[in-house]
Amino acid sequence: MADAAVLAAPVAAEPIVTRNPFANANYRRWWAASVVAGLGVGIQLVTVPLFVRDRVDPDYRAIALAGALICQTLPAAFLVLIGGVVADRVERRSILVRTYGAAALVSTAYVFLVASDVRSIWPVFPLAAIVGAANAFTQPARQAMMPAMLAPSQLQNGIILGTVAFMAAFQFGGPGLAGITADGVGLEFAFGLEVVFLAVGAFLYSRISTDIPPRTGRSIRVDLAEGMSYARRNVAILGLLLISALPGIFFIAPFNVTLVLIVEDVLHEADRYVGLLTASFGLGVVLGSLAMTLGRLPRRGWLLLGSSITGGLILVAYGLSESLPVTMAVLFVWGLSAAIFINLAVALLQENTEGSVMGRVMSMYSLAFMASLPIGYLQAGILASLLGPQEALVISGIIVASVGVSFLLFLGPVRRLA
Repeated sequence: MADAAVLAAPVAAEPIVTRNPFANANYRRWWAASVVAGLGVGIQLVTVPLFVRDRVDPDYRAIALAGALICQTLPAAFLVLIGGVVADRVERRSILVRTYGAAALVSTAYVFLVASDVRSIWPVFPLAAIVGAANAFTQPARQAMMPAMLAPSQLQNGIILGTVAFMAAFQFGGPGLAGITADGVGLEFAFGLEVVFLAVGAFLYSRISTDIPPRTGRSIRVDLAEGMSYARRNVAILGLLLISALPGIFFIAPFNVTLVLIVEDVLHEADRYVGLLTASFGLGVVLGSLAMTLGRLPRRGWLLLGSSITGGLILVAYGLSESLPVTMAVLFVWGLSAAIFINLAVALLQENTEGSVMGRVMSMYSLAFMASLPIGYLQAGILASLLGPQEALVISGIIVASVGVSFLLFLGPVRRLA
């Protein structure tokens, strides 16, 4: 009889393992919030440079644009490690609500500046610093939420689809919308859209259920030292953090500083192409990221390091182009290459990092990126002013391709990551 009872007992169903992160309700909310907030941040990529360009003598545009971007990135570089500690101590949802709310208030200030026809650019610098300080807390909190929401089998696709969400909005939808709106309706209206998207993004993040991290009972300094010691002990993580400095210096900074100048002085096109060229790059990132979800890529360390080499060569081609269709095509291909770098850098970091220090390691990743941006903006601003925007892009591309080759040869722990 006992044997019959055992046979009659229901067998517990094995949990279904799925690679689909959208099976998780919290991830769906996080993804939607990333799209909306990314649209607001993406609009800002176009509106602020146009605001500066219209108020500066042509001979000083590159330096003025670089100065505004440096003011935005320096506070982030100084504060991002603290932002990582905070992300491991404070409910991450509340961090995102506050930081995107602050960004919405800054965009509101730009609406008033344009409406009042303020011709001075000095307000841009403190406003950029506020946005940068907020961003130091935004990125570690946003990135550290995913491993807590998703199963290990869902993590890579969750990272990739999260990149698709944010980059589609940040590099494609937002800039494209901003370029068309600023050119057709006016800069004031474009800044107004920016306010709406950032505020709605803050609201959507508030609807996500997140755990409150346990209190460590230690000081911020001790927790920060623990995170840095963890990264130093793991050679592969240290290598990934080193690689993460490349985009800021050699890709993003030269692109952002020279884009307005390329459109106006080289391509001789209207303002809407500031947004549409950025959108071409973003479309490549989106489609490349979607293609990566079809299966797990082999030899991901090799692919990550190789993408910095191909990206440098593509940057040279972008700098040499003087045709609008060719430029848009080159930027699209550049986005495909960038998709590999962006997704694999984050995926390999999160897969090889313990959950208890995830916020701090991701803040180091953000620091490597943010600290490199002021250096990149400075060198791009100087090169573009002295030699021209095309020459600045070509030089940056040659340097980063050379650095990529050296990384491929000497960063064995990263190269061997599967």
